Amino acid sequence: MFNWVGISLAATLLLAGPVLAQDQNNVPYREKVNLKVGQAMVIHGKRGECGQLPPKSELKPIKFKTGHVQFGKPGTRMSNSCKGPTPVYEAIFVAERAGREVIELYGDPISITVK
Repeated sequence: MFNWVGISLAATLLLAGPVLAQDQNNVPYREKVNLKVGQAMVIHGKRGECGQLPPKSELKPIKFKTGHVQFGKPGTRMSNSCKGPTPVYEAIFVAERAGREVIELYGDPISITVK
């Protein structure tokens, strides 16, 4: 006699796996950003130690010539230093003034144009 509850649970878990993966917040690293004043975009991710989110005390806005970076929701991104995906907070660039600049964020260059 089959244990239908066990079979149903196993089927649910197998089918739910791909759905859960699609709902994961994969945070991109963008080398080039084009925005209009007032727009915002996720441009990078702030990580802590490999496998851990950074402490919230490290999530302070960062000011630049054309705007600032603030932090959004948690997600994951690929990290060469961590040799794979690691938890991060979204780094969101908010465009405030027209202009162009190249910034360095977490060791990576980002070219920003604000119109």
